[in-house]
Amino acid sequence: MKKNVIWNTFGSIFYSACQWLITILVVHLVSYAAAGSLSLAMTTSSSFSAISLFSMRNYQVSDIKGEYSSNIYVGSRIITCLLALICCFFCSFFIGGEISESICINGFMLIRVAEAMVDVLHGIDQKYMKFNFIGISYILRGLATVITFCVVLKLVQNLELAILLIAITNLLLALLYDWRMTNSLEKIKPVLVDSKIWSLLKACFPIVVFAFLLSLENLMAKKALQMQYGKDLLGIYSSIASPTLVVQVFASVAFNPFLPGLIKEYMDGDIQRFHRQLNRVIGLLVIMSVVVTIGAMLLGRWGLTLLFGKSILDYYEFFIPIVWVTILTAWVWIIYAIVVGMRLIKELLIGIIIDFALCAGLVWPVLKFFGVNGTSLVQIIVLSIYTVYLIWICKKRIKFVKTTNLQKSK
Repeated sequence: MKKNVIWNTFGSIFYSACQWLITILVVHLVSYAAAGSLSLAMTTSSSFSAISLFSMRNYQVSDIKGEYSSNIYVGSRIITCLLALICCFFCSFFIGGEISESICINGFMLIRVAEAMVDVLHGIDQKYMKFNFIGISYILRGLATVITFCVVLKLVQNLELAILLIAITNLLLALLYDWRMTNSLEKIKPVLVDSKIWSLLKACFPIVVFAFLLSLENLMAKKALQMQYGKDLLGIYSSIASPTLVVQVFASVAFNPFLPGLIKEYMDGDIQRFHRQLNRVIGLLVIMSVVVTIGAMLLGRWGLTLLFGKSILDYYEFFIPIVWVTILTAWVWIIYAIVVGMRLIKELLIGIIIDFALCAGLVWPVLKFFGVNGTSLVQIIVLSIYTVYLIWICKKRIKFVKTTNLQKSK
């Protein structure tokens, strides 16, 4: 388990760090305006990535009883990737505004498709505890991303071309490495027409709505910032935000290998132990939040100066609120994974619909009153509320199961 955690954590963080690195490099190689376009492409494609992923990974790894085969999972992922590409293509012209931004959005969506196909294969790798396959995959795609990005921008200064070539290299690696390695564990023959595919998609649909609306909250806040203050300030805000994402990634990937065991305790009816483990996760998240906040306060100015130069300190006031947004996002994604494992899907959906409506109603008034920091503040408000809600529904279900078991024993 220790080796698995190390492979999964290092690989995931390395890949995320490489994606973060290109958000830093674009400032030095091109401009803050280009950083704004890249950020918009990454955030927009992330929203449609919710469709391609269909939030199936947590459902897949917590499928302890083998309700669906690997071929069904892979086949359904091909269908959702095609659907996501089509949706993103049509929406990009509205969201992007300019043709160049639309190209960036669609190019990055191809990268998301590669990630989605790799993700379902990694779910199979995880079943066989082959986290070394997962770690190496992340490392290869991370290196390919940074090298391709730097070479293209250095030679032709064309952001659209750089993104498109990154997409091609990621898709090739997904085919040449990930598919081949997973196929060595289990012969994959994707099923595209089967009643079980629609059954699986139906089961996961509320989860994908959750992921889509959660991503849309972040996109809505950034788009409002761009419309109110312009692309340059969006680029500065996004550049300051980029180093903080490693916290969210680290928290999520460090937890991921433990999810199947945690959910198995719940499915086996060991509610007391499951409850203790849930409280332990919450306690660790509290400690992580305090440590990250203190670290950001102590090292934030130094780190931002090192990455972007002293001029970025004129906008340092954005940093700590952005850190809190990242911490709360990590909370939501980790507790959400437990909620999905407990199959509290209806409650998850109801909560995110209300939360999204609250975000939509608050974003413009908060941005207008608090300025640029309103972009972070509105997310802090809605993410805090949703985090408390997720913990509450977990505790409520645990109490219900305990009461039911007690009544049965009598």
